[in-house]
Amino acid sequence: MKNLQKMIILGIIAVVLIGGVFMFRSDPVEDSVEGVPGEVLGDDSREFAGMDDERLTSYHDNIQSGGPPPDGIPPVEEPLYHSMSQADFLLDDQDVVFIVEADENVFIYPQKILVWHEIVNEEFDGEKVSITYCPLTGSAIGYKGSFAGIETDFGTSGKLINSNLVMYDRETESYFPQILGIAVDGDLKGERLEEFPVLWSTWGSVKDYYEEAQVLSENTGFIRDYNRDPYGSYVEGSGYYYNNALVFPVMYQDNRFERKEVVIAGRIGDDPFAIRKSTLAEENTVRFTLGEQSIVAYYDENLDTARVFIESGGEEEFVNSYDIMWFAWYAFFPETMVYE
Repeated sequence: MKNLQKMIILGIIAVVLIGGVFMFRSDPVEDSVEGVPGEVLGDDSREFAGMDDERLTSYHDNIQSGGPPPDGIPPVEEPLYHSMSQADFLLDDQDVVFIVEADENVFIYPQKILVWHEIVNEEFDGEKVSITYCPLTGSAIGYKGSFAGIETDFGTSGKLINSNLVMYDRETESYFPQILGIAVDGDLKGERLEEFPVLWSTWGSVKDYYEEAQVLSENTGFIRDYNRDPYGSYVEGSGYYYNNALVFPVMYQDNRFERKEVVIAGRIGDDPFAIRKSTLAEENTVRFTLGEQSIVAYYDENLDTARVFIESGGEEEFVNSYDIMWFAWYAFFPETMVYE
């Protein structure tokens, strides 16, 4: 690896946490573990949420320490919010934000805060939910805490798989890779979480689009420099988000796109799909078939985001999808159908 790459990677993984100094992520690796494109592990001998026991065990066996102890990257447990007008004094137009449209309310979560916490545990209409973000994979996903007969929320385990955040549920301490959304061990092994949409945008776009919304406050109960991103900057196009280096190995790789190219990805049942975000923005609307389903994806230029639906009988059924780095999606779902 070139010296410059080493300097960049080493620079982004050292941060100071309350109570001592921990490595934010462990030492970088030169190359990722190669997988076979399109390979699906296992023999379907035991089904868990569309995945067999062997495949889930394979995911579990590839978990590694990311550096911090459990909740060493502390979730925001009792979020406070600003009004839009208050937040406008604190955010620049180019700042990345995540949007949750919850019934009649809209909540905005600045990336500059979530990069330090990765999870916000909240309640919407009495239901526990978690807004999750993994900086290393560029994935923001909402999960509901009611499933498998329990009601819970999530913490950061301090571990990673395919460079992705591994969460644990507070009720049973089962491990859930954020992108996979399925427990790979513990009492809940094989249980799949219910997702809800978390949209990527920028502050300049959302403040012109939503008349009223609540914006996560930097008053999180922790001392962090929310004006500094330890990984680089989406605004300036620098650091980890834009170089081609990976900090941790991944199970599968594919070179059709640049590793960190942003794709719009999701699953319909157990079938994963991915669309290059740049392609969708250029074409505005794309249609494709996944299994027996007819899918349409629209580009929302107001928010620079995507909305995906199943088309059936002249009606459209919403499908959850999200922005994510290509390498990370493929590492979990090498069988992905790619729209090109």
